[in-house]
Amino acid sequence: MESTPTCPLCALVRTSDDAAGLAWSSQHEADGTVTWICPICTRAQLWLIEAGMAIATQHAPARAVPVPTMTTAA
Repeated sequence: MESTPTCPLCALVRTSDDAAGLAWSSQHEADGTVTWICPICTRAQLWLIEAGMAIATQHAPARAVPVPTMTTAA
């Protein structure tokens, strides 16, 4: 069984410390290959996981950008 060393969505490297933890999710392919998805991409693609769909795509999920808050002048 083969395994990917990086997240296919954002290319984050999976370290030996990551392998010992539970933060990364795995996607098991029909050919026996295991694709590891990093915690950030897992959270971003959770709706696909819940639907039982594959989450490894060619493009990383969009990053959340904080929206500046408006302040009132005193």
